[in-house]
Amino acid sequence: MNTRRRTFVTLAIAVIFSLIAGVTPAAAAESGRSFNPPRPWSGDSTCAGIRGNGPNLFAHYGALARHVEEYGTITCAAGGSSGSITAFLMESMWANERMHRCGAKDRWCNAGQQRNRQALMLKSVVGLTDAGLFQDVDTVSAILAGVQEGQILELLEGDAPLEGVAAFGRVLRDLGPLVNPEIFTLLATSPDPVFHVTDIIDGLQKGLQFQVDSDRIFVRTSVINTVELAELFGLYGNFYAGYGPADMDGFEDWLRACAFASKDLTWEQTAALPANDGRTCGEELTELFNAYREARAAVGGPNRLDDPVGRYMSTFGVTGVITGDSRETWAEARDAWLAAEPIPFTPDFDDIGVGYWGKQAELDRIERRLDRRYDDLVAEQFEPLGPANWREVLSSSPAEPGFAPAIPLSSGALSVGGWADPLRIIPLDALGAKTTISINRLGGVGGFTENVTRLLNASEAEIDALYSTTDPASSFFISLDIATGVWCTNWDGQGGDPNRLFNDAYNSPLITDDKRLLNSSVTYPNVGPDFAIPGCVPGLPVG
Repeated sequence: MNTRRRTFVTLAIAVIFSLIAGVTPAAAAESGRSFNPPRPWSGDSTCAGIRGNGPNLFAHYGALARHVEEYGTITCAAGGSSGSITAFLMESMWANERMHRCGAKDRWCNAGQQRNRQALMLKSVVGLTDAGLFQDVDTVSAILAGVQEGQILELLEGDAPLEGVAAFGRVLRDLGPLVNPEIFTLLATSPDPVFHVTDIIDGLQKGLQFQVDSDRIFVRTSVINTVELAELFGLYGNFYAGYGPADMDGFEDWLRACAFASKDLTWEQTAALPANDGRTCGEELTELFNAYREARAAVGGPNRLDDPVGRYMSTFGVTGVITGDSRETWAEARDAWLAAEPIPFTPDFDDIGVGYWGKQAELDRIERRLDRRYDDLVAEQFEPLGPANWREVLSSSPAEPGFAPAIPLSSGALSVGGWADPLRIIPLDALGAKTTISINRLGGVGGFTENVTRLLNASEAEIDALYSTTDPASSFFISLDIATGVWCTNWDGQGGDPNRLFNDAYNSPLITDDKRLLNSSVTYPNVGPDFAIPGCVPGLPVG
């Protein structure tokens, strides 16, 4: 073969593999990556619908890791709220070269190696909790502790309320970049700073308990800088994807030592396993992450937050959205709140949708098939938001009512948080996924989601059409009914402890009658159709 022809063939092969991966050679060069994994076909994938649960998200990783160990890799995910963070990290893990190339000779990993590596990476998220994964919750807790210690509410209600305003500002200034700078502008320009500080503190106190009882949750200025919070999530995504100054040889050593050995073990058990050079698997992970964080701070690198949603696998960010004329209604209510003259926010519920970000072709496929196959309310509310980068998703979907107001999106809609369509199964089924699993919890939808929906002006009939566990026509019932399997965790009963959350979910029931998941070669014992758990089995009343 002559040199010119050899060069052409080499280039053609590179282009073909780049297209298979869903990334052009130019895009690969822009990202600074020399490796882009093949992008799985969604129709042959296991798709996970990941229900948001705030700081209880460590339960996601227990159920996902167990499923991967027993049934194979998961290469498709839809998540809102904290579920969008999990979907982002799952896609980041799939982007890592060491998910696909194994050993010193960089041969392609076989299916067993891939599942062991994906399971270990999912488990390891719990091992990084000390690195500040949920600093937003810690920041809110610190603010409320400062409010209590400084007796700020007493000052606000006393003879010198402006002293309470000044004291609140001092508490915020001590807490660093996760505090929203708009708060300081508000305190300086408010026509009634006592009203605003009192209302913000009330919102924080209720937000930590996921209590929503006022339409001001959609207009009240956020204390948390959601853009800065997304940057924190981005650091974890960059680490798992191997973006920038990553020690890929060290990552390979860790995976080779710990992935196969960790099967059927929780993260606590895995972290204690021997790894390399006298370290445990947990110690080696911590060293890898700390070294990566220091190197990235020094030299930077490409950022996963700049990647489009679904770049490496079929991934979807989900959030509730306000559309149509109700956007103007919201703007009027927001202006009134800033003027310390709150007016009711009364949107038309027909303008409330369930927004999905992702690859346009996949969103189009979902929309077409929803129109043909489903007539439930979630299917009617489906709102394709089009392509977007992860920065937009992670700055908005986790910003739930109570912690943040509605957030304008590039699509023109307003995000009101990822509580909407908690199970995500109907759109994934419409996508054409071979297998759909729900990462769910016992107990039904719960008061937070129902109350947010009521505050968006839904009728009780619409509440039932969305969330009833006993009405076969409701979206929640249909989702449980058509899911291939439902991982039924008890994440509200673990006191927020990351390891307890993981361990409960890792050993939770998988409710299914699917023959593939009941395969006798699978060793997991807590699987089958004969569970009667309200909220995880359709037809059972809750409460």
